[in-house]
Amino acid sequence: MSSGTSIIQAALRNIGAHSSMSPASPESIEIGRNYLNSMLEMWLSEQIKIGTTPLDAPGDELNEPDDCRNGIISNLSIELSPQFDNGGNAPSAQLNRLASTQKRAIERIYGTHTVPKLTVSSTLPRGSGNRRDRFHSVYFDEGGKLDG
Repeated sequence: MSSGTSIIQAALRNIGAHSSMSPASPESIEIGRNYLNSMLEMWLSEQIKIGTTPLDAPGDELNEPDDCRNGIISNLSIELSPQFDNGGNAPSAQLNRLASTQKRAIERIYGTHTVPKLTVSSTLPRGSGNRRDRFHSVYFDEGGKLDG
């Protein structure tokens, strides 16, 4: 678990907008906080529930799982790069790939998915022991659903 400021500074460092020689301004950290909150809310909308706490102030605790920290930083770097474009330098292809790979991993681990009711084919037999006549079909009806 990390403070919002440390996550934002790490993301800004990835795109060259923060270093020990040229630290990010408080305004830049505030922009990072807004983008971080927005990005994590978007993930919630995409059913990726990692249990973070929205930041009221940049120094607040984010409460992110340890295995998500690097993915949050990489994806925040991509989100922030248009805001801190120094001389037309886009994020590297390596950073783009890393952020994408890490988000997919986070989604695979923390994403929630609903499995719809199975609709079976009309050529699937109902089971053994059914009678064959014109009143009793051996096969499921078109668009029939499995119970259970």
